[in-house]
Amino acid sequence: MGSPLVPFGRMVAARMARGRGAAAIRIPDRVGAQLRLVLPAASPRLFVHEGARQALERRLRAAFGGPVVLSITDNRHSIITHRVQRGLLFARVHHMFLDSPPDVTDALVRYVLDDDREASAILGAYIDDNGFRVARRKRSAPLATKGKHHDLLAMHARLNERYFHGAVNVLITWGKRPTAAAGVRRTIKLGSYSAVDRLIRVHPALDRAWVPRYFVEYIVFHEMLHHVVPGSRGLGRVNMHPPEFKEREREYRHFERALAWERRHLGRLLRA
Repeated sequence: MGSPLVPFGRMVAARMARGRGAAAIRIPDRVGAQLRLVLPAASPRLFVHEGARQALERRLRAAFGGPVVLSITDNRHSIITHRVQRGLLFARVHHMFLDSPPDVTDALVRYVLDDDREASAILGAYIDDNGFRVARRKRSAPLATKGKHHDLLAMHARLNERYFHGAVNVLITWGKRPTAAAGVRRTIKLGSYSAVDRLIRVHPALDRAWVPRYFVEYIVFHEMLHHVVPGSRGLGRVNMHPPEFKEREREYRHFERALAWERRHLGRLLRA
């Protein structure tokens, strides 16, 4: 965007520092067609296809380079969750991914390991196509929308009405404040959109009195556009900012002003 910033999820730079229990799933249709199971009436409603689970776990282990604990769920909201604790990768994945096509499985691995935005878009589309396998419920985790200086929910409502005719149905929250690190950080992701969770996260560094509202709104607007204008595929990659995206982004009334402010205050944002 004419500055050191990379417009990838409104990143100021390209990257940002980031007990095995019983799992139960429905057997995928193409597998179930090959098997005849006689189950007692007291059995649970979901049944494990352990071979498929182990195959996905091996994929994650090979990419992670360390031990992995994979649980398969029928969770109706948290389709994919993951964390690294004491060198172990813990992942919980919805059963729809056990019979997903190879490109979706590859995207799942990239998303779990790197929070890859292109992978998020692929997974979001796959989840949409398989919505009949998910009965969604209200999000249980609290969202932090009202900061000390900026109210994200109010911004989202204004932008939604002005630019999207109220059609952008996504969640929004301030992200978690990063843990203290030695020295001044060299990268910062100001905003991100997860198509998997339909969730916009805004970096808490922007909740400052010296950060103008029009700039925070620009970050929110950019991420809302990611929900409206999906990435385009070509040459095996997903372009997250296709021509339509860039054209619509300029509709934001403070577009040039926001970019200019971003260039002037990059150093201060990195220290915030």
